[in-house]
Amino acid sequence: MAGGKLTPRQKMINMMYLVLTAMLALNVSREVMDFLYDDMKSKEVSISTIDNQNSSVYSAFAQAAQENAAKAGKWKDQAFEVRKRSSELYDEIDVLKVKLINDAGGYEEDENGKPTDRPKKMDNREKAAEYFITQKNGDKFKTKIDGYREFMAGQEGISPEIQANINQLFNTGKVKNKDGVEESWVSHNFEHYPLISVLSTLTTIQANIKNSEAQVITALKAKIGELDLKFTDVVPVVIPKSTFITQGDAYTAEVFLAAYDATQEPKVIINGQELSSEEIANGRGNVTLSGSTTGEHKWGGKIIIRQNGEDKEFQIAEQTYTVQPPSVVISPTAMNVLYRNVDNPLEIGVPGVDPSKVTASGPGVRRSGNGYIADVTKVKGKEISINVTVKNDDGTTKNMGSKKFRIKGLPTATGLVYKKSNTILSKNAIKQAKVEAEYQDFPFNLPLTVTSFEVKIEGFSPVQTKGNKFDSTTKKRIDKLKPGSTIIIRKIRAKTAKGAKVTKIGSISIDVN
Repeated sequence: MAGGKLTPRQKMINMMYLVLTAMLALNVSREVMDFLYDDMKSKEVSISTIDNQNSSVYSAFAQAAQENAAKAGKWKDQAFEVRKRSSELYDEIDVLKVKLINDAGGYEEDENGKPTDRPKKMDNREKAAEYFITQKNGDKFKTKIDGYREFMAGQEGISPEIQANINQLFNTGKVKNKDGVEESWVSHNFEHYPLISVLSTLTTIQANIKNSEAQVITALKAKIGELDLKFTDVVPVVIPKSTFITQGDAYTAEVFLAAYDATQEPKVIINGQELSSEEIANGRGNVTLSGSTTGEHKWGGKIIIRQNGEDKEFQIAEQTYTVQPPSVVISPTAMNVLYRNVDNPLEIGVPGVDPSKVTASGPGVRRSGNGYIADVTKVKGKEISINVTVKNDDGTTKNMGSKKFRIKGLPTATGLVYKKSNTILSKNAIKQAKVEAEYQDFPFNLPLTVTSFEVKIEGFSPVQTKGNKFDSTTKKRIDKLKPGSTIIIRKIRAKTAKGAKVTKIGSISIDVN
């Protein structure tokens, strides 16, 4: 990054980049990295399913070409070239992922010291940026993606819809970031991101390769004709968009056969209900199930197609998805209510969401460091609501929930002399005493300074005293007291470090010995 002869300005830019990288690394939570890792593994499972589907189609091509080379040979050769080009790019990305992981520190080890498939340093930001940006391999990688897109979109026999989908999936044009500034496809996907994010992006590209391959070869298969291409095995495939949703969202999935007949529409039955014609396209049933109730939900069904003059039924294996309520954590760090005249610290977060995208709002609530402070001193009423929102990648915000907090004034403080509110002292000890006040059994450390108090001595009228010590008049009266006499210190007034006045302070009772 800083090699070779650089100008002072370039050295400064590189240094700022390192500082930025370090600052960004601090904001990557373990929960986010684990979520990206699990998401990547989920994509790999879907890729495996699609790969099995594609294998069945290639077997059918080979069989059809063997049975009738004149009709199927051309499409079989074209499909196998698609497989070759797709496998080359897919395998190259596989090798690249392994390189990036090894460059960043390799893989974690299990309890027996054997490497797992989980990267050690998922939050590493330097190696991917070094490979794609500094070493300029990103432009070479983009060129390969562009070549693959042009090859796939130019295949004879595919529909305009498939062509448009391929162009969209492998679009490498400039992208506007969240600030509205255009940046290159390489920078948008690989600069300033942690390793696990880059790996997830590369896995998404691999999934797009397999999906595009499936679409193209399926379209080529349809060119052979309904009776010319025979399948030895047909397996229902379910590809959910996600098996993890929040309450209020909807679970969506594609249900289709690995090899389908483009000349007819299958009948798809989910949980006893048949999908409408609008919910079926290209042999795929688009399933939408409710996410209104939390917990684990199961569903299943069957797909019916007509082959060789008869109906054939294929059962869909039981599927599950989980619905959980929007996860919002709002917890006062020192209490379960909010108090006036103090700064109430709050920890606010949404599991699995970058803290920088979480915003809390409410009367008197402000951000402070990594958390929030609620100052409800000037808030009228006895409760407030704190709302939490999350900023989505598209710039929109989503309300994640709110929580109400009760507001209370400060409790009654305790008046003290020599750390006691009720005591027996000698006359000299009393005259030297310092009147104090403090909050006992209170979750906040809130020191008080006594500013005035009233003294009631038997046989004398009450005396109001400023400060926190007895005046000369009161001391003379104390000298005249007999043993067993009682002194009451009341109407104690104090202030906090911020200058807030405190009047709710308990009285002090002293007996003379």
